[in-house]
Amino acid sequence: MAMSNDVILATDARELSEALGCSPDTLEDMRVQGVLASRGELWEVGPARDYLRDAAWADNLWS
Repeated sequence: MAMSNDVILATDARELSEALGCSPDTLEDMRVQGVLASRGELWEVGPARDYLRDAAWADNLWS
């Protein structure tokens, strides 16, 4: 799987949650797992987007 190096500016969890289209709880889970990395207010979201895409795909297999 190719890693994406997308970086966005988000000043708080709400903005980051909206940018990724996921809940704040999911954000926290991704931070704990090391999928989401912060550089101050800049967030490297490429791996997080890959994670969310793969989770959505896997969820459709069992739905």
